[in-house]
Amino acid sequence: MAQIICPNCNHTFDSNNPESIATRSAVAGAMGLVGAEVCGSMGILLAPGVGISGVVPGAVGGAFIGWFTADQFRRCTACKKVFKT
Repeated sequence: MAQIICPNCNHTFDSNNPESIATRSAVAGAMGLVGAEVCGSMGILLAPGVGISGVVPGAVGGAFIGWFTADQFRRCTACKKVFKT
């Protein structure tokens, strides 16, 4: 797997540590809820006279955005500094 080097203390650690996976999952869940809430009052028109609620697409889109946004930030396991990768 990829190794990340902390810009503060030059400590090297694995990019897929359990802390980063838990953080990404929590942010994806929270953003999924936000996406469902924001898009819940919207409808998506599929064809003339056919539409669906925006809850599920909003939740899925929010979860993807949250997962990939949280993936851009890491916390060093040695100095505990948060930095953008």
